[in-house]
Amino acid sequence: MQREHLLQVGDQWIIKFNIINHEGKDVSYIIKVLVDGKLYNQPVLIKDGGVFTAIHHIYPDRLTEGDISFAIYKEGEATPFEEVTYYLN
Repeated sequence: MQREHLLQVGDQWIIKFNIINHEGKDVSYIIKVLVDGKLYNQPVLIKDGGVFTAIHHIYPDRLTEGDISFAIYKEGEATPFEEVTYYLN
């Protein structure tokens, strides 16, 4: 369902990933980004057959431990269908 990229651009890292909806109907997703224990939530509705590109900027001077986790949930589900963790130091 998704393809992610970790890029280092100048003084930051950029995590970019695509979510492709092949469910046969419009679906709401929740993207959860955990950066050094701080949680960011992004709800998104993707039309059937649509693609959503999520981008998250990470600045090294704001990191303490460098643990970055991403999880994508279908709305209403407790278990993510995609999950990835990066350790940036």
